[in-house]
This record gives sequence, structure tokens and C-alpha cells, in this order.
Amino acid sequence: MRNIIWFVALFLLLLIQGGILLPLHIAPVNLILIMVAMAVILSDFNQGLAITLIGGLLLDFVSGSPDGLVSISLLTVFLIMRVVMNEILSREPSYYILAASVAVSTLVYFLAFLAVDRLFGIFSLTQKPEVGYILSVQLPLTIMWNLIFAYPIFLLYSFVQNLASKLPHGEESIQV
Repeated sequence: MRNIIWFVALFLLLLIQGGILLPLHIAPVNLILIMVAMAVILSDFNQGLAITLIGGLLLDFVSGSPDGLVSISLLTVFLIMRVVMNEILSREPSYYILAASVAVSTLVYFLAFLAVDRLFGIFSLTQKPEVGYILSVQLPLTIMWNLIFAYPIFLLYSFVQNLASKLPHGEESIQV
């Protein structure tokens, strides 16, 4: 039941991203990536992994890239950021840590996406992206928009987590 609630929340983010932000020409934002960055800090491993996989599959369905490219990239971001948060940094929900986590997650996502795209390119499964354009234009714009939308996504995350914590198999609720 908790995963269904998270699926609905991620689907809502996907609708907002594709139905509202894309026509407003705010295309570089990746709301599901922001949610994954929040899940690294605020969820346990299993719930964060479920959020990552559900979000990755939803993005794979709507993207024009080969199946699995976005899911593998998001999973790479989740695992790398999880190791960094557990081994190097503290996992306390500070706004500065959340903002830094979103920015670094966006950078890791772009690098993982390009690496997985190159790997898929060996098997002729992808088209060749313009790496210079992606790193010099798309990456800074995506970091900027992801940071702008980080706080509203944090509020949505805390709302959904509090809603899911009222179910019998509870997770600690976030006090805002």
C-alpha cells in the first residue's frame, strides 16, 4: 500500500513535469530526480530503492531513450549518494544538505546517464548525444531548476511520508 502511495505521488510529479512545466519551457527540471535525492537522506534503504525504481520506470516510459537508460542512471545516483551519505556526510535533514544533495545528485545523474548511454552505444541501442551541449548548457540549467524546485518537492515528500507513515507498517514521520 505504501508503494502505491509513492507511485501516485511520483506519477503526479511526472504529470506536473510533462503537463505544466514543459509547456512553460521549464524543460530541464527533473522532479523525480529531486525526489530520489530526498529519498537518499530521508528514507531507509528499501523505501528509497522503491522510490528510485518506480520513478526510473515512469521516466523510462515517457522518455525517448532506450528502456532502462533512465532507471539505471537513477539507480546509480541513489546508490552513489547513499554511500556518500552513510560513509562521509551526516544524514540529518538540513536544508543545506538537501540542496547540496540535489545539486550533486543532478551532476551524478548526468555523468551516469552519459556513461550508460556510451555503454548502450556499444550495442547500437542509442543515438549519440551532444556531450558538449549537455555538460555546458543542459547541466547548469537542470541544476538551477532542480534547486528552485527542491523545497516544494521536500514539502511533497514530507506530506507523502507522513501519509504513508499512518499505515500499519510505519516509517518515522518528518517534523517540519
